[in-house]
Amino acid sequence: MAEITFTLDQQKAHDALRHLSITANAGSGKTRVLVSRYCDIVEYLGIRPAEMAAITFTEKAASELRTRIARSLKNGWGMNPTKPTGRS
Repeated sequence: MAEITFTLDQQKAHDALRHLSITANAGSGKTRVLVSRYCDIVEYLGIRPAEMAAITFTEKAASELRTRIARSLKNGWGMNPTKPTGRS
């Protein structure tokens, strides 16, 4: 799986030990960051998907997020499997 490079702001948002709310322009990578963060929380922190909430403002965004998370979990968890964020 190819390693994904995040900007500094995306890295901060990806920190699994922080609560967050993301607002940004279209095409800025919000969904990519959320999917990676969600999958890393499942894999590295052992939290089950049924124990988390990922909230969006539209049904379309929710559907896209759900689809990408399911695909990522099925294909090998997070997008950066060698370095979990938020863990020492």
